[in-house]
Amino acid sequence: MQALQTLAPILFMAGLGWLSRTRHWITQEQKEGANQIVFGLLFPVMVFNLLASSTLAPSIGGIVLLVLVCYCLFYLTGRTLLQKWFAPYSGIAPFLLTTAEGGNFTLPLFLSVVGTQSPNAGDPMLLDLAGVAFCFLIIPLLVARQKDMNVHAGDMVKQMLKTPMVIAAFSGLLVNITGVYAWAQAAPWFGIYSQVMAMVTAPIIPMILYIIGYNLEFSTRILQPAAKLVAVRLLFFAGILGLLYLLFPAAMANPAFAAAAWLYFMGPVGFGVVVQISPLMSSENDRSYCSGVISLNMIVTLIVYIVLVMVMG
Repeated sequence: MQALQTLAPILFMAGLGWLSRTRHWITQEQKEGANQIVFGLLFPVMVFNLLASSTLAPSIGGIVLLVLVCYCLFYLTGRTLLQKWFAPYSGIAPFLLTTAEGGNFTLPLFLSVVGTQSPNAGDPMLLDLAGVAFCFLIIPLLVARQKDMNVHAGDMVKQMLKTPMVIAAFSGLLVNITGVYAWAQAAPWFGIYSQVMAMVTAPIIPMILYIIGYNLEFSTRILQPAAKLVAVRLLFFAGILGLLYLLFPAAMANPAFAAAAWLYFMGPVGFGVVVQISPLMSSENDRSYCSGVISLNMIVTLIVYIVLVMVMG
């Protein structure tokens, strides 16, 4: 019953989003407006606050580096050894083997288990730092090379640094590391800050779940190729989890951090990756393939989430 109490609101909001699309209650343009408010403004505020207030373990730098190296290896494997396995989507499939959706998908699920006031509340975003770097810096360069586009690396870096999510993530880390957040907690006005953050962040998780449900689309004609990629992806990311238990046992001994890692690495590919590789999509089949891969992986993540809720309570 406790697991059902946690899961029911999440399924309700996602189901409401799905119904809104299938029943045409909300147009695509209206959804995009809500999407921009949440992900362009409110969500970066929450990411900043979570990372500023998170407890930073000494091992997090090593974990981020390990994950980033793994993403590069996954991409290279998809481009070489598994190219025929992913045909006819071998042009975009290697990108879908990298990153995981830490903020828009894993974070709401994780916060529903541990709560926003947990010292571990920002763990999915800490794990996502490697994904942010890979998505916004490395993938644009790879796409430009694959399309034979003449793009300057410096311009790519400038564009990445202007992204609200990147600004929020690294600003929050800076405030945390420098001790500014700890100093602010002792200030008399910190209560005002906390109330403002509570007001700003309250609608974010329900809206994210609604948008996820709205975007949930699946075409049966790409079931087999999508399932093949998801199977390989889950195998690769299970390898990352194994390395974390082997190389960072102290961090994984924390049940909350381990839950964040399981949810994150069993999550779908970062939604930003699909946007970044859009120049490589030459047909509607390519877009349906991406949607199918994400939808199938979401089902896996929800199964992992249900198990974690039942185990952790």
